[in-house]
Amino acid sequence: MITIERPTALLRVGLAFILGFGIFASSASATFARNRCKDRCSDRYNFRKDLCKSIPLKYERHRCEDAAKHSKESCKHGCH
Repeated sequence: MITIERPTALLRVGLAFILGFGIFASSASATFARNRCKDRCSDRYNFRKDLCKSIPLKYERHRCEDAAKHSKESCKHGCH
């Protein structure tokens, strides 16, 4: 009887491991995709902010930076 129960137990443990790993892998890939979207938004923001730094007038530079920040926030709202 030990020989019959042992393969069954190994099969159950194996299936539980595969199921657990599958759930972990699917949630990790979703998290990675969400972070990639936010990273893209941050990269766009940093690029626009660097362009804004070349504007000599302080008032216009701040308006440009505020527009870049607003654009980043609206981009992040599109990330799921």
